[in-house]
Amino acid sequence: MVDYSKIGLKVGIEIHLQIDTPHKLFCRCSTAMKEKEPVLIIRRKLHPVASELGEVDVAAQFEYLRDRTFYYQVFKNESCLVEMDCEPPHFMNTEALRVALQVALMLNCEIPDEIHIMRKTVIDGSNPSGFQRTAIVGLDGWLGFKGRKIPIANVSIEEDAAAKVSEEDGKVTYRLNRLGVPLVEIGTGILEGFTPEEINEIAYKIGLIALSTRKIKKAIGAIRQDVNISVAGGARVEIKGVQSLSLISKTIEEEVKRQLNIIQGGGKVKEETRFAKPDGTTEFMRPLPGSERMYPETDLPPIPVANYLEEVRKNLPEPIDKKLEKYRKVFNLSEELVNGLLKSEYFFEFEELVNKINLQPKTIANILANTAKDLKRRGIEVTEENILQVLKTLEKGLIVKEAVPDILEYLSKHPEKNVEEAIKDLNISLLTEDELKKVCEEVLTNPNLTLEKAIGLVMNKVRGRVDAARVVETVKKLWKTSSPNNNL
Repeated sequence: MVDYSKIGLKVGIEIHLQIDTPHKLFCRCSTAMKEKEPVLIIRRKLHPVASELGEVDVAAQFEYLRDRTFYYQVFKNESCLVEMDCEPPHFMNTEALRVALQVALMLNCEIPDEIHIMRKTVIDGSNPSGFQRTAIVGLDGWLGFKGRKIPIANVSIEEDAAAKVSEEDGKVTYRLNRLGVPLVEIGTGILEGFTPEEINEIAYKIGLIALSTRKIKKAIGAIRQDVNISVAGGARVEIKGVQSLSLISKTIEEEVKRQLNIIQGGGKVKEETRFAKPDGTTEFMRPLPGSERMYPETDLPPIPVANYLEEVRKNLPEPIDKKLEKYRKVFNLSEELVNGLLKSEYFFEFEELVNKINLQPKTIANILANTAKDLKRRGIEVTEENILQVLKTLEKGLIVKEAVPDILEYLSKHPEKNVEEAIKDLNISLLTEDELKKVCEEVLTNPNLTLEKAIGLVMNKVRGRVDAARVVETVKKLWKTSSPNNNL
């Protein structure tokens, strides 16, 4: 087992989160990314150019030498001449800028007087222009974690890249509807003295702070991580595209193992960029880019921050620690449920649902933290809308909480159906007292049953149609009067 305190592990994290606004960062195109059929396909070849420092970035030169041709799918309402690099960018999306400023303030960053938009050379094909627009909105922040201050090097706002569709024989196809979707990027300073699991926790807490703005997209691929890793005697390696926060620790473990194997074998670890695989391993992408790939955006002026900062400060979300305390003390949730919500996708939705639905907070928390999580683990997609509708039905007393997993699974498999249809098709309408009593009496005719077995058999027969407490109460009552054993 690796002792991470002795190998000089250093890690830096970059977390990219799509900001949920109707329009892209530098145009009025939709960010929905739902259109399937392109209206046009354009073809490009990309070439590296010298920066203002007179140097050509080594990563750009590497991509150029691969000699690939890029094909870009254009969509009617989700891409335009800005994405095709045939029209200058429009003024920055101010709603997205406010969200990025919120994140920077919540991470205790210093805010610059002006936002200066930069171009970052990228010729891997992910942008037809050959560069990505990015701007720093916060510097030198920090995050509290286990009594330590985690350095936040910068918070930036930038445009997302185009999504790759396919690559074959030097021909690469991209979709332009993701290009230009606003992102907030959070970059930590160097993290030393932490295990991979602790770094995973740090990344999760950073993501939670950003999510507290309630303006971050949650679709697959909307949140991505890059991780920079080195060990003593190794070199800084950038790992791109870690798709899940939960994969960060595994990715670090695998990269540490790879670097240590090279060092122990007498080799030299190269500075490079690698691509993250779902199992935590990586593969080579290109050399590590240098500082010469950044230069100022000439089509857009600096943005004075004073115009936005006062309003942003007044509308900051409730701090995470304060919200946790409310969940424990006001809603009386156990530590287990609080931790379950923290690790779920519904940490913020919980309080919103408590304010909408007249159910016990513990019931709502359990459905969000446990039921939905268990279903997703089985590959069953659970939408927020379906959860809301099921909770409303439970509030009306039309179903029991034991029926919730079956209904959510049914709605996932039959998206065209509603809760009422699910109840009917699953045959889980509520039993009356007489109907429940009849089932219990039939079970109790067996003289060889213990009380526990009798309760279990009745539960199986009326699953999802009667509250479990009612079943136990009814069986026990009838057991005393009708069971031949009459033995508790």
